[in-house]
Amino acid sequence: MESPLPGNLGNPPTMKPSLLRIGVRLAIILVMTAGSGVAQAADDIENLFQMGRTAYYKGDLEQAHQLLGMVEQQAPRHQETRILLGQIRAKLRTFGTSLKKKYEGVKLGKIEFTEVTFEEALEGLRVLSKNASSGQVIPNFIITDPTLKPKSISLMLTDVPLTQAMEYLARIAGARISYDNHVAIFSNAAG
Repeated sequence: MESPLPGNLGNPPTMKPSLLRIGVRLAIILVMTAGSGVAQAADDIENLFQMGRTAYYKGDLEQAHQLLGMVEQQAPRHQETRILLGQIRAKLRTFGTSLKKKYEGVKLGKIEFTEVTFEEALEGLRVLSKNASSGQVIPNFIITDPTLKPKSISLMLTDVPLTQAMEYLARIAGARISYDNHVAIFSNAAG
């Protein structure tokens, strides 16, 4: 009988080859599963970051702050998130509430547009907002795509926030809205 070498606990018990193969396969599956969980979590964080980054560059600071805040909770050392959150927090402090929040606070009693151009509809919203807020909120709009201006709009709404009215108009015209510090920008949704 052989004696074990110093530091050696002896020879391992002999396993049947078929059991050894099953054990190795099981170990590989466990490692792959654990690795895919880590990879899935990393993908989720990256997806949240990309959505937050997109919202930031579209001017939706609240949405960007919320999404990037979730990334920060899961990955506190994610450098790009920390940089963007710093910029967002500085802007939110500087401007108090964002332009979108300011526009959400204006409730329009009645909107009736029949066969007006998109540009005229936005001018109508500007006047309605000024009246509804007693001159406190006069929205600034920019239309970046000249093909949107002449589009025909018909819309009837009652008791809606200014932002919802803007979203309805944008959908009808085929536009999308982004918010800057002082202006709502309408661009072509297709491009």
